[in-house]
Amino acid sequence: IIDVNFGEDYVLNEAASIAISELYPKIVDDSEIKPIDYPKIKINSIGKDKSLDFEITVEVEPEIELPKYKGIEVTGISENVYEEELEEQIKKLQDNYATLEPLEKEHAAVEGDFVIIDFEGKIDGSDFDGNSAQDYTLEIGSKTLFSEFESEIIGMKKGEHKDVTLTLPDNIASRDIAGKKADFSIDLKEIKKKSLPDLNEEFLANFGEYSSLEEFRKFLSERIAEQKKKARRDRIISDIMDSLVKNAKFDVPEQMIENRISRYNEDLQKELTKHKTTMPEYLKSFGLSEEQFNENVRQSAIREIREYLILISLEKAEAANIEPTDKQIAEESEKVLSVYTKDEEKNKLKEYLESEEGKKDFKSGLRRRNLFDFLIKNARIREEDQSKKDKSAKRKLWTPSGSSQKQQEQSSEKKLWVPGSDNIKESEDKK
Repeated sequence: IIDVNFGEDYVLNEAASIAISELYPKIVDDSEIKPIDYPKIKINSIGKDKSLDFEITVEVEPEIELPKYKGIEVTGISENVYEEELEEQIKKLQDNYATLEPLEKEHAAVEGDFVIIDFEGKIDGSDFDGNSAQDYTLEIGSKTLFSEFESEIIGMKKGEHKDVTLTLPDNIASRDIAGKKADFSIDLKEIKKKSLPDLNEEFLANFGEYSSLEEFRKFLSERIAEQKKKARRDRIISDIMDSLVKNAKFDVPEQMIENRISRYNEDLQKELTKHKTTMPEYLKSFGLSEEQFNENVRQSAIREIREYLILISLEKAEAANIEPTDKQIAEESEKVLSVYTKDEEKNKLKEYLESEEGKKDFKSGLRRRNLFDFLIKNARIREEDQSKKDKSAKRKLWTPSGSSQKQQEQSSEKKLWVPGSDNIKESEDKK
């Protein structure tokens, strides 16, 4: 009945389509090729009670010629923990637990004071984005708002009102009002002074059980040293990758670029939806035209694919030197499992690590780490000039848990992805 209504050829082709769909993933796995586009199928022979004869044509990842990857000159960031760094971190922790004490009414606001204000601004009598706030807490001199606005509050006292005309800065988020004059009315409702907690047992109890300040300083110094060690490794890897990408001579297939751009845009759209904003608003906030955005995305995609192809080729070239041993796999598995304290979570992870997929993923992660170890070992490290202040001290350093609620909320806010800001670096943490 089906042959009469649809025809035998139709049925055979449908059967072939199902068979090929089921076979194709296995064919790809068995042949260890890496397609970058949908396959083109050509059926050579098909018939009832006959073997299906077909050909698959697919574009695959290119084999590339590697540039020189041994002896690359890199910069080694100092791992030293300086006294001023330690003091700076302790000061930040005190800031987290600082309290704001009200000052007397006669006190005139100075830089460093915290003020609570109501303000409203207008341009030619009209409101603009972010033009007003009530009960706004501002640290004078923090440049949370623009400098000229904060300077106008200096000298004001509690209960005072002030009207000023100011020129909005050029780097303001809303570019369409940058450089325009705005009339502001400011009401100062309260002036407070920051009071830091004493470095005593009560303060140290916020971070754990420490018998003395010296014990806590030692603990903090070790944590900072760990982070600087990681920062050193990340910088070396970044220098190596920059050199490899710069000196590698190959073209990236257009299909790979298009695929990566498509994923970029899908991910960004999800973030925009989550943050309840639109693409035009996003572009406006960064002062980008659609053409600039697309070019940034394209260049990011090309860079990312070049790094990927280089790393894949390096893993093949140095396979004998980077293959994880059974001992390494066992030791690293134990380290990963030791992080978990709940049996349910530990057993779930253990079950995954013992599965075929888990073994493959875990081994791949170790192989990539071993590759980076190999590249670092064979690099020429130029140590950062110790006569200068360690620039890494200016980086955001680790601090113990226990930051204020407000800071936790701020740190949990996700920033939107900006095209051109991504660089592939070691993915040990993700693995």
